[in-house]
Amino acid sequence: MDIYRIDHTQLPSLSDSVACIGFFDGLHRGHQALIEETIKQASKRKLPSSLITFDPDPWTIFHPDRKIYHILPLQDKIHIVEAMGLDRMIILHFTKEFASLSVNDFHTLLHQLHISHLICGFDFAYASRNQGNVETLKQQSYFSVKVIDKIQDKNGKISSTRIENSLLQGWVLHAGQMLGACYSLEGIVEHGYHRGSSLLNFPTANLRLTQEYLIPKEGVYSGLAEWQSVLYPAMINIGKNPTFKNHKMTIEAHLIDLNKDLYDQKLRLYFVDRIRDEMRFSGVPALKSQLQKDILSTKNQLQEHADLILTTAQLWNKNLFME
Repeated sequence: MDIYRIDHTQLPSLSDSVACIGFFDGLHRGHQALIEETIKQASKRKLPSSLITFDPDPWTIFHPDRKIYHILPLQDKIHIVEAMGLDRMIILHFTKEFASLSVNDFHTLLHQLHISHLICGFDFAYASRNQGNVETLKQQSYFSVKVIDKIQDKNGKISSTRIENSLLQGWVLHAGQMLGACYSLEGIVEHGYHRGSSLLNFPTANLRLTQEYLIPKEGVYSGLAEWQSVLYPAMINIGKNPTFKNHKMTIEAHLIDLNKDLYDQKLRLYFVDRIRDEMRFSGVPALKSQLQKDILSTKNQLQEHADLILTTAQLWNKNLFME
């Protein structure tokens, strides 16, 4: 996949393409519908398929003092877009000057990027003060437009906001169902307190995040750990280990079917379902007993949600560990 990082004042010379457009935080099922339609229309027209997005997040420009959560950092977004089969990713540098473009100037920009057919969501807004919408897009004559209606589940429209709220409540399964894949975050394995290996006989990989992720609510989760492009069953803990009264929140995973030295290596954790809240135990024996139960819960939940795990592996283009 070709990646173009573009300032709107200096546009490259590109050939015609079919493109979808949006910020695409999370690349959830609604976004995937746009991408799938883009690939379909590009194939039909025998043109490259493109995705147009913006960096940084427009909200960070207009609300610099507000905490902005991101479901999917840009590098992860690039990885999934490529795995889905798009030919190009066009990343427009978002500035206040870019945001002040008029509706017509925005149309001209897309025309100069040689977009011959544009696909967007029903609620796409653009240009100065969001004056542009799907109706103004349809009125211009530079390129044809197709609007994709909202994608819904039983609770309503699938949106990044709903996914964020689910993650903050610890409802990672609901988030994964809306994302069409398990929510994940990536980091480097670092040294922790070594209690897992020395006291508990439950070695864990402690993760130092390499990007700014939205961290799910503290607790214990069933999940997967990706090491060298293979997904292994894992029990994940987020929190301060109240039994040992830690002051720092940690993200750690016990990899059930992998026993290797992972220090200083890259690891990605995928959250499947929530097992329980963090608890304080009377001592090490009680904690070890609970961890044994959590391992069993992890295996049961992974089996129960095998379909979600399979779509995760497919979307991220990873292999599943097979015993």
